[in-house]
Amino acid sequence: MTPSTSKYLSEIINRLTEKKPYDKVSGHTDLKSYIGTQYDVIGLSVPMQRSILKTGYTFSTLPLQDQLSIWDAIWKNADVYEVLSQCIYFIERNLLKLGVNGVWEIVRLWVKKIDNWAHSDGLSDIYAHLMEKIPEEIYSQYERWNKSENPWERRQSVVGMLLYSKKRKTLLPAAKLLNMVEPLIADKDYFVQKGLGWALREIGNIYPDEAMAFLNKYCTILHSVAFTTAIEKIDVQIKDTLKARRKEQRLKAKI
Repeated sequence: MTPSTSKYLSEIINRLTEKKPYDKVSGHTDLKSYIGTQYDVIGLSVPMQRSILKTGYTFSTLPLQDQLSIWDAIWKNADVYEVLSQCIYFIERNLLKLGVNGVWEIVRLWVKKIDNWAHSDGLSDIYAHLMEKIPEEIYSQYERWNKSENPWERRQSVVGMLLYSKKRKTLLPAAKLLNMVEPLIADKDYFVQKGLGWALREIGNIYPDEAMAFLNKYCTILHSVAFTTAIEKIDVQIKDTLKARRKEQRLKAKI
């Protein structure tokens, strides 16, 4: 870690901890478990974290590209959950001002440090926005992540396509979206399955016929986590029909 990175990292940690002293006894262990991270957790609410970023740091007056380089260095060296969140919030706040390709070249590597659903979803929102600008480049990366041994990269390959569909101004064809979902049907990772179900639900918001055809084809073999998430908001009668088919399949398997 360079001296300047160390200085800025210390500044960020001091700003975050002055709002609420770090105390593992005061419920932060539960928060850490809820998030599912191995990083240290201070215990700040999201609004409080965003407020701190908005107030700024000593380097916040530098040109945006210089700030981006600093936040990239912070991401690579930090081991505190809220510090990593600050990095994501900086990108979110400045996405429209930063060059698309330059941001992508940096944040595409951030996924390797992900160990929890909150940071994963934060990156997914950024990736989905960038995908509207450079869809072919990012889709190609998703195809590689879809086959990765890293479960957080596999999760990005489905969640990072849309998060959230209502926010997207341009969309990939249904076939390309579903082609990323299908290979992960038998995935063993809980968070990949949760992401798969979420992706199906969001695809259903924009391509209801294609998503329903996919559910009809695979409903009996979808993981329970993915299935439950995918059908969360569909018509009750259709939901009951799909559930009945799954139940029938389970009974046949016992015979």
